Amino acid sequence: MFKLRLIVSTGAMAMALSAPSIVSSANAGWIESRDGKTVLHIRIHDWIFPNPGRTDTAARAEIAAIKAFTRTFPERFARYYRDRYKANPDIYGHYNWDAVEVEAHAFAGIEVKGVETDLLAIAGKIAPDVIYVNFRKSDTYIQQAFLYPLDKPDDDYVSSLTQAELTERVNLKIWPVIRRKGPGGNTHVWALPYSGTMGRIIFFRKDIFDNAKIPYPQNDWTWDDLHNICKRVANPAEGIYAIRFARVDHESWYWMSFLWSAGAEFMVFDETRDRWSIGFDSPEAAEALDFYTQLNTEPWTDAGGRKRYGYAYKDRGGSYTKWKRGEIAMATGYVYEQLLADLNPDVTGMVPVPIGPTGLRVTELNSQMMGLYAGIEEPAIRDTAWEFIRFYDTREAIEIRTRVMVEGGLGRFVHPRYLRMFGYDELIRLAPKGWEEVFNISIAAGRPEPYGRHSNIAYDILTEPLQKAQTMALEGRLPEDKEKRLEVLLGLLKRAAGKARYKMLDEIPRDALIRQRISAVGFLFAIVVAFVFTFRRVFQAFAPPATVAKDNTGWQIRKYSSAYLILLPALLTILVWQYIPLLRGSVMAFQDYRIMGDSGWVWLDNFGQVLWDRDWWISVWNAVRYSSLVMALSFLPPIILAIILQEIPRGKVFFRTIFYLPAVITSLVVMFLWKSFYEESEAGVLNAIMMEIPAAGFLVLGACLFYLCIAFARRLHFHGHTLSRNLFCLAGLVLISACVGLCWPALQLQDVPLWARLFATLPEPYRWLSDTRTAMLACVVPMVWAGLGPGCLIYLAALKGVADDYYEAADMDGATFIDKVLLIVFPILKPLILINFIGVFIGSWFGATANILAMTGGSANTRVAGLHIFYEAFMFLKFGPATAMAWVLGFLLIGFTVHQLRILSRLEFRATGNDR
Repeated sequence: MFKLRLIVSTGAMAMALSAPSIVSSANAGWIESRDGKTVLHIRIHDWIFPNPGRTDTAARAEIAAIKAFTRTFPERFARYYRDRYKANPDIYGHYNWDAVEVEAHAFAGIEVKGVETDLLAIAGKIAPDVIYVNFRKSDTYIQQAFLYPLDKPDDDYVSSLTQAELTERVNLKIWPVIRRKGPGGNTHVWALPYSGTMGRIIFFRKDIFDNAKIPYPQNDWTWDDLHNICKRVANPAEGIYAIRFARVDHESWYWMSFLWSAGAEFMVFDETRDRWSIGFDSPEAAEALDFYTQLNTEPWTDAGGRKRYGYAYKDRGGSYTKWKRGEIAMATGYVYEQLLADLNPDVTGMVPVPIGPTGLRVTELNSQMMGLYAGIEEPAIRDTAWEFIRFYDTREAIEIRTRVMVEGGLGRFVHPRYLRMFGYDELIRLAPKGWEEVFNISIAAGRPEPYGRHSNIAYDILTEPLQKAQTMALEGRLPEDKEKRLEVLLGLLKRAAGKARYKMLDEIPRDALIRQRISAVGFLFAIVVAFVFTFRRVFQAFAPPATVAKDNTGWQIRKYSSAYLILLPALLTILVWQYIPLLRGSVMAFQDYRIMGDSGWVWLDNFGQVLWDRDWWISVWNAVRYSSLVMALSFLPPIILAIILQEIPRGKVFFRTIFYLPAVITSLVVMFLWKSFYEESEAGVLNAIMMEIPAAGFLVLGACLFYLCIAFARRLHFHGHTLSRNLFCLAGLVLISACVGLCWPALQLQDVPLWARLFATLPEPYRWLSDTRTAMLACVVPMVWAGLGPGCLIYLAALKGVADDYYEAADMDGATFIDKVLLIVFPILKPLILINFIGVFIGSWFGATANILAMTGGSANTRVAGLHIFYEAFMFLKFGPATAMAWVLGFLLIGFTVHQLRILSRLEFRATGNDR
């Protein structure tokens, strides 16, 4: 059943989390006795461990440092650990600790878009020993007990570092990120940075600035300077964009520097109260939002007289390629301490983020960090993993990396501080001019990326007001008066701040909590009643007639023993892989589920939160929209195409091959292919075609489609099919309205006679994936395009079974072509149509998540229920609420389940051409 499949999908996740025994522990670190030696094997996250297959100089430098670690490890082991291990064999094992070696391996786990490799590995209890940790998700990793404290009294690794080493390695601004309270309320150091500190800056393409005759931005530039540069350099007609942002749920990452530079905060920690608070609902934040919205949506007219909106390129999928091709003038990025950049200084320059209106310049300070996996069972493996973390940023390792870079001819890209430290002063003059100063400014003006309570969802929450403001601006709903506009924007930020307090800080008023729990009780009662009703109707639908039941009472195990034995493996498979996960998922729905450690019981709170979660219900509505579009566009077109291909006199094989070819392309390739078609300038294939069609062309197309629907409606009216007639009339109105909507911008041209508007083309390209009115349709069309051929072939095969006698009899009765389709083809194909309808409906719900994730990531009001559950579980680690959402969705679809099963129980299947 469909509802059960949806819940099982979340339940299967539960089983994967709760059944680590099916995965060998050998995938994590292990100890091996080999040739009289003890070999300690550790696994390191592949973001840290360089790919040995890479031959570039930077990768060779990292590999050389790791080889030095393995070479020098026996000496350090003998100094720090050997005597302790030999004295405590019950703890460390009966190994030969006098001859020890280490082998470091890159951990390559399963990678899923939108999910961290570490998370999937932790769920399977096979995480790498050295975990990559970033600021934003560090609190979640700490509170979920993924990380092992580095300063436990019995394993105080941090104390083995000198104060000079700590000062060299950890920027003072980063200490609050790595040293904080854990799950038990105890303060510990949880991770250490490596490869230095990173500062966020803005890179710019010198060639684009030179071609536009624009001076390069200076270190003291301001928001106004950035705005003026954007206006001067943007030229979408030539494929040139001023700045790169992104249209994803993390878009607010690009906005954070503007927020801080305006004098606002995102989260503030009150040390006296030991709690976090939200601070982005302020007038300063509204000012930053207004400026960012202006960069993305400000209307302007290019040299060719075409109207444009904003100066940014926002499709993340192709942005890097455009940057490398020299089609984007500016892009936000990080500059590293140990390696300033690997960019060509003759083409690329860099500058600090601009100064805000208050005179502040605040940018993001970040660092890559390493931590120890808390699930390491062998103390020797944990000690070895720590030695890797400690060595990676020692003076010895940095010197090796610097030497390899210098010998590889890339010494000028190494930070001048390290060139001075290791005696390469003569190379400092070759370093790109001004880059060290930019780095120093970014570090001085840096502030750690949000790292507070539940900051893993910070960018998602903060992106919502950004995208709403841009939508309102593009639709002309933002006031032109600045004071009124700032008031509206502040309202958006306040609503998002309220959501952040609820989602991130768990600030739920008591009356709201009571209301949620009462509604959860009612909902669970409804679920029980609905499931009882469903299973009762299922048994009724598939029960044999009474006469048959009397003759075959009981299970009759002896009589049908062979049949039961044949069914047993299938039943066990269903039990293990469906019903056990379903039951496990039911338990998770009542817990604050944690992958590691104990999961506390919250009982009905997960259901209560889901029922009152506005974002969840919006995602459900989006799923309904997606499903409706899929059924409308992919259900009837294959039937129509099959009928047309059946009637063409020549080239049937050729046309069938042409229509089937898209089906052999993988869905991911289809999505990225169509994303290039949807480019929001006239360089996009779809816009290039549509902007060449006059308005009259769309009107003629709409009139033809409307006439075709009315022709079918007339024949249905003649034969007395009132409901079908009304549906065809409604479809005709929808089609002609859609065609008029496509050409409406041309029909609205000012100071142009009406007759001239009919021959005018679209004045501006469509924003297919960022406009809320077109984004969902744009996500559906690629799947319709790819699925048209296979569906068509199925119906073509069925049409072969329609006897010619029916058509000849219809001709004798004076039937038209439409009559034959309505009264012969559709009735005969009815069983196949019903089955395909069920398949299309189910596919529209299960296939939506991957399609939307690849196309928009859920932006532009396209986040569907499945994607919302996916984000909630695997990005925000809220497995309990995610499971509750799956149950809610299953309950909502239970009516379709009953209807589906009743239809299937009534279907009769016959062989082709057999009328008996």
